[in-house]
Amino acid sequence: MITSVMSAVDRAVGAICKWGVIGCLLVLFFLLLLAVIVRLVPVLSISGYDEVVEWLFAWLTFLGALALWREGSLYRVVLIELALPAPLRRILAVAIQLLMLAFALIVTIKGYEFLRDAGETTPFLGIDKSYWYAALPVTGAIMTLYSIAGLWRAARGSDPLATGGTIIG
Repeated sequence: MITSVMSAVDRAVGAICKWGVIGCLLVLFFLLLLAVIVRLVPVLSISGYDEVVEWLFAWLTFLGALALWREGSLYRVVLIELALPAPLRRILAVAIQLLMLAFALIVTIKGYEFLRDAGETTPFLGIDKSYWYAALPVTGAIMTLYSIAGLWRAARGSDPLATGGTIIG
């Protein structure tokens, strides 16, 4: 029961990352095309363009990083792993997962502090920039969960990254 719920959540996170990145790229492409048209036809103007681009880039970057984190391909050099004997490979896997967990916790905590203390609004659109800054603690918290799961698998002796794309292993 719990594993099926976790699998469903993991698939949902994967789909959100995938479609979020694709959506951000498509909207960025459309805005770039619109900016080119506006330069060719100067009767139009785009207001708040750079604010929307900034928001899209923030979420694109962190959703993309989360997708790679989830798949276990963000911090991995397979050549080094294969050069080590099995016992050292396990120690390396635990050490990498501990470092990844520390990084994810720092991103989450410092991202939340940044979000909490920012209090900015965009100059033209007047939107609270917390929607921009939320990318840090939200993706950091999810990265933390994946790091805990990876650490658990590494400590048990299984390759924490071999199953890439699952939180349950």
